[in-house]
Amino acid sequence: MRRPRWPPTLAIVTRTIPRALISLLLAIVVAGCAADAVPSPTGTPAPTGTPDPSTAPSSPAPEQPSSTPEPQGVAFAEAAVPEAALNSGMTVVLPGGDGLVALGFDGAFGTILWTSTDGTEWRDVTPEGFARVGVAGATVVEDGLVGVGRGDTINVDANLAAAILSEDGLAWRPAPGGPDLQGQMIDVIETDDGLFAVGGVPGADSAGVWRSTDDGETWQRIGGDFEHAFLWSIAEGGPGLVAVGWRRNPEPDAAVWTSADAGMTWELAPDPEGFAGFEATDILAPSDGSLVMVGSAFDGRGGQIWTSADGLIWELADVSGGMDGTYARSLVATPTGLVAVGGGDDAAARAWISADGRSWEPLGEPVPDAYFNAAFATDNGLILAGATQTGTLETGI
Repeated sequence: MRRPRWPPTLAIVTRTIPRALISLLLAIVVAGCAADAVPSPTGTPAPTGTPDPSTAPSSPAPEQPSSTPEPQGVAFAEAAVPEAALNSGMTVVLPGGDGLVALGFDGAFGTILWTSTDGTEWRDVTPEGFARVGVAGATVVEDGLVGVGRGDTINVDANLAAAILSEDGLAWRPAPGGPDLQGQMIDVIETDDGLFAVGGVPGADSAGVWRSTDDGETWQRIGGDFEHAFLWSIAEGGPGLVAVGWRRNPEPDAAVWTSADAGMTWELAPDPEGFAGFEATDILAPSDGSLVMVGSAFDGRGGQIWTSADGLIWELADVSGGMDGTYARSLVATPTGLVAVGGGDDAAARAWISADGRSWEPLGEPVPDAYFNAAFATDNGLILAGATQTGTLETGI
């Protein structure tokens, strides 16, 4: 699974935004951070041979531009969280447990699980079996939750992809699985055609797609290998499904694939402006039928946001103040707009907001010594998950 080297778990942060466009309540869940090692926004491919998103060299990043506009009307307040180990962090927030559950990396080889009624106070409910399972992504299904990631995280040579299931967000069980589950699942979505997960198959130097038609109980690899590539995210949109990540071209560049037949065959989209030297880390399909994608440069120079009407033709979005020295890691749709979250080379967490995905502005002040890894919209507002961080930027899985 994708493994940032986390700093200490970031506590939840709430913020209120008085303006009409962004009048929501936000909270941040965070896990522990190493004093001298900081996660980067994304995993970096090995320069040659098998893509290995689990290790990557540190990259210096440019200084933060001074022209960044000052965000308006947003304040943060930390929430109460359990004590967390160094190098841990939160990556997924979903409904369940006391009201909400948060999943993350425990700082060793496994996963941690927290629960909260409203996002302001959290308690640790990690099952004993989570010590060997790495959960990278999760989604809601009719009968509960489905998480995907890596199975035996201690024996990494096993390259075992895994799915876990829960009816209440507290008790989890491994899915029975299916044939050919080698690899590592990173992201998962639910569609009318079943569940689709994407990730990597390191032993084959390729990316892969998995499908389940029984709410995650069994899985099959579909669509063949995406050679010399890795997939971070998948969305339902364009001709049917859109998966994004990177591929060697011959150097690593951002890449988008589309499928019109429920994932059985995939077509590589044309390379648009801004893909060279970048990777795409999240894709979102807003309710208007468009697609929005975020990513960052492998050399640490900054991030980018793209938009598309069909998943084939992509254009760079306009980000107020630019994104030099910063990055957006993931996206979420809220009743007041789209929100992108990430961080910067100055070790400060950041968020941006957009009404249409084409024009973005900063959301709130940067949060020092932290980064945001994911966001989740609730009835009361928005929860941002990530970690605290200090030191120099490092890339890891």
